[in-house]
Amino acid sequence: MEKRLKVAAIMLYVFAAYLILFGLVYLISPRIMPYHERFLGKTFKELDPKTATLSLASMKVVGALALSMGIGFVMMIRFQFSRGDRYAWWIILVMSLLALVPITFISFSIGGVHSPGWSIAISILVMSVAMAISKGAFKKP
Repeated sequence: MEKRLKVAAIMLYVFAAYLILFGLVYLISPRIMPYHERFLGKTFKELDPKTATLSLASMKVVGALALSMGIGFVMMIRFQFSRGDRYAWWIILVMSLLALVPITFISFSIGGVHSPGWSIAISILVMSVAMAISKGAFKKP
C-alpha cells in the first residue's frame, strides 16, 4: 500500500473510532446530555414525559447514525479504501459531509460552546485532511 494511502487510512480509522464512541455514548445514555438541558432550561427529570421521550429518542437516532457510519467506515477503509478503490474515497467523503456538517451546526445552535460541535468539527477536519492526503493515490478506472 502506498504511504499516502496508509497515513490516510490511519487517520480515517481515528475518525471512525470517534464516530463509534460518539454513537455509543448517545445510544447508551439514559438521559439527555447536559448541554441539551441547558438549552431547554430544565433538567431531564423536569421535562414532561412526552418531551423527555422525544428528546431522548432524537439523541439515540443521532447516536445510531454515528455508530453505523463509524462501523461502516471501518469496513470501507479495511476492504476498499486501503486497497485503492477510488469509489470508497467518494463514499466516505459524501457520507461524512452530508451527515456531519448539519449535525455540527445543529450541535452549536443547541449547545453553543458546551456542545460536541467542536469535536465533530475536528473530526471533519481529520477526515478532510485524510482525503486530501490520499487524493492521488487511487487506481484509475
